[in-house]
Formats: sequence, C-alpha cells, structure tokens
Amino acid sequence: MLQPRQQQWKSILQMTEMLHQLSADENWQAVVELESERFDKLKDFFSAPVAEIEVDEVAKGIRKMMESDQQLMQHGSHKQQEMSESLKTLSKGRQATKAYGHFQK
Repeated sequence: MLQPRQQQWKSILQMTEMLHQLSADENWQAVVELESERFDKLKDFFSAPVAEIEVDEVAKGIRKMMESDQQLMQHGSHKQQEMSESLKTLSKGRQATKAYGHFQK
C-alpha cells in the first residue's frame, strides 16, 4: 500500500498523463483547469523536503513532466497557429464578400 506522500506524487503524475490526453482531445479549457490544479498539488508536495528515499522517483517524475509539458506547449502552439491561419482566411473571405457587395451596387 502506498504511503500518503507516495500517493500524492502518483496523483501528480497521473494528472500529467491526463493533461497529455486532454491536449490530444483538444479540450483546452480542461487543460488549463487541470494544469492549475496540478500546480497547486506540486506546491503542496514540495512544501516538505524530498526525502532521500524519494529523490530518484521524484527526479524521474520531474523529467517526465518536463517532457510532457514541452509536448503540450508545442501542440498548443501548433493549434494556435492553425486557428490564426483560419481566422485570416475567414477575414479575407469576408473582405472579398464585402467588396463584391459594393461592386454589385
């Protein structure tokens, strides 16, 4: 059975995996909410010193979180760029429609 502190760390790592899945599902609102919750849990976890016996597991988890967060940022940035391009296309279409309307008068 896991100790409370081990369970706390496991919960944080599970949140990291959930963030990755929410990003893949493009559920950005849930990503923001869960990231905020994970941040609070990380602050709480690190409010106590990491015990010598936890160091390796915690270091491994931090590396995993950093890799996952990097992927999350790249995916979010890519989606933001796609949306920006779509908005530009819509704007050009609107301008063309407006210009055509003026031409018809």
